[in-house]
Amino acid sequence: MLAELLMAFALAGEIYALPYQSPAVALVLHTYEVKFRLNGRVSSTQVQANDGGHAKKLVQAQYGPKVTVLSVKKVD
Repeated sequence: MLAELLMAFALAGEIYALPYQSPAVALVLHTYEVKFRLNGRVSSTQVQANDGGHAKKLVQAQYGPKVTVLSVKKVD
C-alpha cells in the first residue's frame, strides 16, 4: 500500500487534490530547537518536524540561503 495517496474531490465545480496519509503510517511530529546564524547574529527557534533533518530544512526554507544552522536539539 502506498504511504501517500492523492484523494480528489469536487468542490464548487473545481477538482482539488489533497494528500492522504494512512493511519498506519502517520507521521509523528516532534518539537526541535534550532540554533542558527543569520546576518552575524545567533538566534534560535522551535519548529515541529519529523526529525532533525526536517527541522533544519524548515529553518533553511524560512530564512533562505544566508542562514547557517548551528545545532538542532529535540525538545520533547
